Amino acid sequence: MYAERYDNHFLKLQASREVLTDFAKFTMEALQKPGLDQLLTSLQPSLQAAFTAYSKGVSGRTSGSGQSQTGTQAEETAAAAFSKHVRITDVKLLQPYLVEHSGEETTFYPDKLGGLTQAAKSKRLTRYAAYVEALTEHEDEAIRAAGATARQLLNAYKAATTAGNKSDKALKDTIVDLGPGYQALAEALWEVHCAALFVHRKAPQQARAYFAYDKLPPRRVAKKPSIKPAP
Repeated sequence: MYAERYDNHFLKLQASREVLTDFAKFTMEALQKPGLDQLLTSLQPSLQAAFTAYSKGVSGRTSGSGQSQTGTQAEETAAAAFSKHVRITDVKLLQPYLVEHSGEETTFYPDKLGGLTQAAKSKRLTRYAAYVEALTEHEDEAIRAAGATARQLLNAYKAATTAGNKSDKALKDTIVDLGPGYQALAEALWEVHCAALFVHRKAPQQARAYFAYDKLPPRRVAKKPSIKPAP
């Protein structure tokens, strides 16, 4: 009963693609409101990337012959989001850090900064993954935090590339069958859920304001078999 509260319930939702898109859009816009805690606003880029990749995939599945083109657009959008995060992290964190630790530059940029932000499509995934690993395993807390966001953006990029190559003939219109594009979005939503609970830990009911649960269909709970009294 209580163990399920620690599971990512966004992975278990049952709804149409369009409903999920509206649901996620509400949360994305909620994170853009002024005056929010930095822990919440820091998650907006990764949610935006996951949302963009997923919503592009949704429109691609409904547009017939335009699916391949839409998948490519989603991939390029996700790549642009990752590169933007790389550039921001470089200016705000890595360049100041490298002033005193110049020997570590190749750890983050083995192919220079441009080799990461302007990587050929065939090399993106390998270079993005190496960059994420370099950040998340670093001893500096701020750099590790930037790595956590980069990992979410990497997951969104992976989802976009998969959606662009996947045939829609076997896809069903329920969230549990929407594949890795949905999984990346669900993980980004869960990050917001956990952050909101922490930020509002003294009044946890306020965390609900970031999610439009009213847009989702009612949960289908399996009925327990009735036990007839013994004669």
